[in-house]
Amino acid sequence: MKIVQTELFKEMEKGLEGKEWSSVLMLPSFVMRKSVEGKSGEYYALDLGGTNFRVLRLVLKDSKVVNVQQAKFKIPLEHVTGETACSDGLFGFIATSVKKFIGDSRVNYPPLGFTFSFPMTKKSLNSGILVRWTKSFTTHGVVGEDVCGLLADQFKRHSVPMGVTAVINDTVGTLVTEYFEDDTALLGVIIGTGFNVAYWEKVANIPKYIRANPSADPSHSMCINMEVGNFDSPHMKVLKYVANEYDAKIDAASPNKKLGLVEKMVSGLYMGEIARMALLDLKKQGIIRGLDGKLEKKNGFPSWHLSGCVADDTLRLRKISSILKKNYGVNTTLEERKAFRLVCGWVVVRSARIAATIIGSVVLRTGYEWDCTVAIDGSVFEKTPGYPELMQKAFKDLYGEQPFNIRLVLTKDGSGKGAGLSAALMS
Repeated sequence: MKIVQTELFKEMEKGLEGKEWSSVLMLPSFVMRKSVEGKSGEYYALDLGGTNFRVLRLVLKDSKVVNVQQAKFKIPLEHVTGETACSDGLFGFIATSVKKFIGDSRVNYPPLGFTFSFPMTKKSLNSGILVRWTKSFTTHGVVGEDVCGLLADQFKRHSVPMGVTAVINDTVGTLVTEYFEDDTALLGVIIGTGFNVAYWEKVANIPKYIRANPSADPSHSMCINMEVGNFDSPHMKVLKYVANEYDAKIDAASPNKKLGLVEKMVSGLYMGEIARMALLDLKKQGIIRGLDGKLEKKNGFPSWHLSGCVADDTLRLRKISSILKKNYGVNTTLEERKAFRLVCGWVVVRSARIAATIIGSVVLRTGYEWDCTVAIDGSVFEKTPGYPELMQKAFKDLYGEQPFNIRLVLTKDGSGKGAGLSAALMS
């Protein structure tokens, strides 16, 4: 764990300096740590992080969210991937969806936050240049472009009286959402289908931002989007100590080989597949049997079934028996079910310990390990039994005798509410 911490500190420094390549991008969000007092009124939010797109209207009174209205729109596949997927189609769909949502409401350029949950670089609060697509998106004409500018063009074309106040990603939104409730909120974290961290950093410690903004106040704090899922990629200097043959197979079969190596060990998108491959090896060794059919197919063991196996504390592991019988038609002995739980438990423990090592290291770097809140969203953290407790145990191992008080708080909908609250914070 200490080896990972040391390497992470080096990569963070390089990313903040911005003069040489770093596996963690350390992207300035331009969202500043400010007082939330006195925020009232209507704020809008857009949330684009997958093939479902959301529009939200938040009403704040004395900095508290008193009402939320939202609508979800399914993005047609032709705007997401394939030869027909282009920027005009994608952002035109977003603009027309917003127009449907506001209907006859009289809006005149209200504060609007836009959660764009893809790697982007920023030169201002309301600009975001897409670095690369993830999550199956391959829409042409967007990489290297300012997504707020593309959206503004479509707003104008479709007569939508809005403009982006702040563009963020979901980790920034998660942090800001909790910050409105608790000013000790220090980190925003996603542990779901992806893995990422954002945190408050002193402007004085962000040389690349100061070079681009010489008049910046070094005493202020800004939210940094780490893009930490890519840590230690592509060479795996320190992750090699916790990696195995299944990680290599996962990476080799992925569209982003040698990238996102931490994310592939931590996130729910891969946990089930890692467990499935390990279970098939146990079958080859004759330890378990009967894994024909679904379980022999790629991605045939989803992470929510893994969570169900981990949660089984019955004497004869009947929950595991039910999961395997109902979903895979497999009858198992008690010893086989113990093997299932052991493998699934190993995958979960490793995920939690890696996530906690990274989170705990970032907290330690800020100097607030003695009292801080970490806001976390995502299905792995929320729905995997014992995951928060495993993280706290890892903190103890990481810090040793050093006292710490890190509160892990489930913070829902940072990607939706967080966008609107970021617009409120910065307007």
